[in-house]
Amino acid sequence: MRLLQGVERPDGGEIFVDGVRVDFTNPGDALRHGIGMVHQEFMIAPDLSLLENLVLGEEPVKRSCGPLSWIDWPAARNQGQALAEQIGALIDWDQHAANAPVHILQFVEIIRLLRRGCRTLILDEPTAVLAPVQVDELFTLLRNLRTQGTALLFISHKIGEVTALADEVTVIRQGETVFHSSVAECTADEISRHIVNGELHDVANDEAPKPQSELLSIASLNTRSVNRSHTLHNISLTIGRGEILGIAGVSGNGQNELAECLVGLRPSSGLVKLNGIALSALNPSQRRRHGIAYISADRRHEGLSIQSSIETNVVAGSHRTSPIGHGGWLNRAAMRKIAQDRLQALDIKYDGPSDPVSSLSGGNQQKLVFAREIATAPQVLIASQPTRGVDLNGIAAIHQLIRDFRDSGGAVLLISEELDELIELSTRVAVIAEGTIVGTVNAPASNLPLIGRMMVQGAAV
Repeated sequence: MRLLQGVERPDGGEIFVDGVRVDFTNPGDALRHGIGMVHQEFMIAPDLSLLENLVLGEEPVKRSCGPLSWIDWPAARNQGQALAEQIGALIDWDQHAANAPVHILQFVEIIRLLRRGCRTLILDEPTAVLAPVQVDELFTLLRNLRTQGTALLFISHKIGEVTALADEVTVIRQGETVFHSSVAECTADEISRHIVNGELHDVANDEAPKPQSELLSIASLNTRSVNRSHTLHNISLTIGRGEILGIAGVSGNGQNELAECLVGLRPSSGLVKLNGIALSALNPSQRRRHGIAYISADRRHEGLSIQSSIETNVVAGSHRTSPIGHGGWLNRAAMRKIAQDRLQALDIKYDGPSDPVSSLSGGNQQKLVFAREIATAPQVLIASQPTRGVDLNGIAAIHQLIRDFRDSGGAVLLISEELDELIELSTRVAVIAEGTIVGTVNAPASNLPLIGRMMVQGAAV
């Protein structure tokens, strides 16, 4: 996709647009030929309004006397509103970007590209951060675009979404096209087999060990924020050794806040105990030393230092202890050896340990976070959206890491908006709605309809 964007130059081959050979030297060239891309990480300025983001860098201008000019905001609003209505999007253009729902930010990205003349739209894992109802809205919008003549290049590891939306499907593995077909002439299993390069293995019925003694307990956990939907009310849960407890809920109902409270990133009242030891008064570093590991839902901003080196990221948190840290000094040789061992253990693909972690694929970035967090043998793993934006092979690897941690006697709190993931991995599933646990379901695979109803209705039925 970087070639089609003009970010990189091809070593061979040709690109044709409307039957004419083109040579892109930068993203501006690609956009001038009608090709634009919506990235996983939105190009949105959070301190600006949605309207300001829409026209940023391409503002309609009024001129007065002399060299003075100013932005024609009415024209900008009319342009944005006309395009939004054209594709069936409802947008409050005065809304501050930092307060807008994630799917609205995505719509603004799309409309911005359309305003700049985009006729071919590339979407990179566009549903990775969306709740199911938001995915439905996005698909309605994309189908409208297709009807109006926009070409869509939809990049996704979610086979069901591909078959629901696409006319044709291409599988690329290790930089080569390994499969191409019309969607009508192939099956989802066939696509999946080409992605993973082999037969699919059904691990949904994996025999999990029975939970042992209670390890993590949460009693009457409360926290407040400006947005009432993010307030937690009297959360009480227990997780046993060798157990995966899933947390299900529609996005924005307190899942992230729960994780942040448990790792000490958000103030809260109530009691959190690990192996009988109270953690409530401890800071994140202290909780980490007691055995709490954390996989953040936002790996680029919280889980990683994205411009720092691969080896720095994978040993972060171990730099104060021997053999890496000693007396305020870093042992670079030990640091590199440990980094390489951790990277090799999880089969993380990278060019050089000194390369920035941003050079890794999303799946390898996430495996790096896991490598760092489990290397210190924690007791509890809090994993929030652990496979978001990760391909099928990466998902399989991460799921196995979670199972291995469980099998070693660890406890896992798994927060995911992927119900299939929760069902496949969890011993029990607790449903959160409006900051409250509304019910806990045993044998989740046989109770999927109940879990779904609890998520949307907010109470056990």
